[in-house]
Amino acid sequence: MKIYSKPLTLYEIDLLHYSSNNSDKEYFIDALILKALDKDANKLFSSEDKKTLLTKDKSELERMYLEMFENELGSLKIISS
Repeated sequence: MKIYSKPLTLYEIDLLHYSSNNSDKEYFIDALILKALDKDANKLFSSEDKKTLLTKDKSELERMYLEMFENELGSLKIISS
């Protein structure tokens, strides 16, 4: 599964820094919950997934985090018919 995101806003960066309790692992998890999308821009994770994500190694979470921001969707255009 390829993970995408939209760019982080300044507000989201601040939110992640305050919510992650000085833990890299929690920072990656919170960022994935907040920003991870599939190719159709649907959210991949919710707060209910946090317990499952906590079972993953920090290195796997970091890989997912970095992949997410390497695949930024940018601005999505909504076309109405």
